[in-house]
Amino acid sequence: MPKGRSVLPGDPRYQTLAQGFNQRWSSSPAYIRLVGDEADAVAEVNRALDAGLRPTVRGGGHCYEGFVDNDQGVILDLGTMRGVAASTDKFGRPTYGVDGGATNWDVYTTLFREYAVTLPAGSCYSVGAGGHVCGGGYGLLSRRHGLTVDHLVQVDVVTVRGGRAVVTKAHREDAPGSPEQDLFWAHTGGGGGNFGVVLRYHFASDVPQPPPRVWLSSVAWPWAELLRRPADFETLVANFGAFMAEHSGPREAVYQGLFAILKLTHHSNGNVVLFSQWDGADPAPLDAFVAAVEQGMTTRAVVQTRSAGGLFLPYPDKRRRMPWFQATMTLNPSGDNERGKHKSAYHRAPFAPAQIAAFWDWLTRDVEGADLSNTVVQIDSYGCRINARRPEETAVPQRDSIMKLQYQTHWTDPAEDEEHLAYLSGLYRDVYRETGGVPEVDTATDGAYVNYPDTDLGTADQPDPDYPRLYYKGNYPRLQRTKAYWDGEEVFHHAQSIVPAGP
Repeated sequence: MPKGRSVLPGDPRYQTLAQGFNQRWSSSPAYIRLVGDEADAVAEVNRALDAGLRPTVRGGGHCYEGFVDNDQGVILDLGTMRGVAASTDKFGRPTYGVDGGATNWDVYTTLFREYAVTLPAGSCYSVGAGGHVCGGGYGLLSRRHGLTVDHLVQVDVVTVRGGRAVVTKAHREDAPGSPEQDLFWAHTGGGGGNFGVVLRYHFASDVPQPPPRVWLSSVAWPWAELLRRPADFETLVANFGAFMAEHSGPREAVYQGLFAILKLTHHSNGNVVLFSQWDGADPAPLDAFVAAVEQGMTTRAVVQTRSAGGLFLPYPDKRRRMPWFQATMTLNPSGDNERGKHKSAYHRAPFAPAQIAAFWDWLTRDVEGADLSNTVVQIDSYGCRINARRPEETAVPQRDSIMKLQYQTHWTDPAEDEEHLAYLSGLYRDVYRETGGVPEVDTATDGAYVNYPDTDLGTADQPDPDYPRLYYKGNYPRLQRTKAYWDGEEVFHHAQSIVPAGP
């Protein structure tokens, strides 16, 4: 008998499981199915089809938009399918299997403790593999080891063709041009909720070993000082971009082991913060990086005084060495369960003066009735081995960027929704005003990240939305053909899903 259980209205779990991590989103599904295993997933998709109910899929519940919301439909919750173990692919070769409901923390703890290996994946511990991986996946080890999907060899997914659900095991070595190989490729960056229910990912047996120890660095610049010296803010942001432009090529000789996050907070937060992880034994290159970022500033770095984007590392000594696993625990915030809005951008070049001016203008601007202290422009280092792949090798086409930006604002009072949404949209449009208000592809920027969905970039019901171009670039037609073959009836769909190619 299939495992699993249904949660109906009236069940004490219903309200919790009907809502994701972002408190802006909630719905009233007919029921929520806690999927127990492969047979249960197939049975429940068929049950939904027979009842005429739309299925949506939840892995960890961290979707930034309301793509899992499903009034009067069925939410298939994979949260009880959290296995991580040595396995084999459909050809009998050794792999590491990760269930679709496993969280990043499930992955890191099990792979490290059981097998002394890891994946270059995200830092937020409670994010689910189901959505994270098929959007590409990246994290603090990605400059050295590439994206998460660069290590993927097979995906086991419940697909629907001919009106019935079946399990399809799609492998990267399936026949070139075959529907199965297209399905595998689509899960290397096509994004969640598009093709079916991801039951399990299989990763290559040669996934990387983590470094034994790493250095963590945290330095901050007080907003009170920066407001007195606006030129220091400009210098800081320009220096960070220039360093990444110089040290993010696929054959970078020194800094593949550096991952840095510059958090440009709203001035009400109190401090702008630079977090870094360095996997070398000698901290001299890390110190040189921090010095390069601060070069030319009158305002000097101090100890962090307030959490920035969920991280608070008040290190008087500015850097500390610790075992990699402990560092991963330290850098694993998922943040509070709040209301949130997010946007993203890939950058291929250092910031233009007009972009830095826009950051300054908006981050020093107050909005009456809105607490912006949890608003941040987060600038992540990118590139190096990520950029060793061609754009068409995986469904992630952005393979020559040096930075990835995440614009985010969080709040708790629903009465502030309008102010926060308008603020973040205005900031984003202003930063990219020279390219039509979005990070246009194949310019100094290169689109947006599908795992940070933003419905301001358009929705599938619009005639010419921006999101297909910004997320997928030239890979979108192949994704559309794959969608047409595997889910031409659009059983699985959401506001920014892939639209199947026409006949």
